[in-house]
Amino acid sequence: MKRKLSLYLSFLVAAWFAMAGCKKEFSSPEAPAKPAEDFVATDAVSMFSHPGRALAANCFQCHGTDGFAGEMKIAGESYSELLSELREYRAKNPRTEIMSFHAQAYTDAEIVLIADYFSKQK
Repeated sequence: MKRKLSLYLSFLVAAWFAMAGCKKEFSSPEAPAKPAEDFVATDAVSMFSHPGRALAANCFQCHGTDGFAGEMKIAGESYSELLSELREYRAKNPRTEIMSFHAQAYTDAEIVLIADYFSKQK
């Protein structure tokens, strides 16, 4: 139990530092979808190449590191396509597909960062 809590807290801290590097804040789901082009790394988040990478780490299990897994490859897909798909999954019943279950765990701002991250992988 202690190990699970420790891992969970580590993930939360890493995600917080990743999000702290973003200048833009998305306060509502209606906020315009905008990639993290203005991301500026600070010393606290210099280990992250992009603020969406820590959030996207959960995707690496199935889609491979940085989204490069054979038939499940999502690296390099268009930003708008990824954003649309993630929002669709989030709207579905989480009991029908594993992707719907995962997508519901993210806010709209986090989905924007994840889509932006994977779209920039080449």
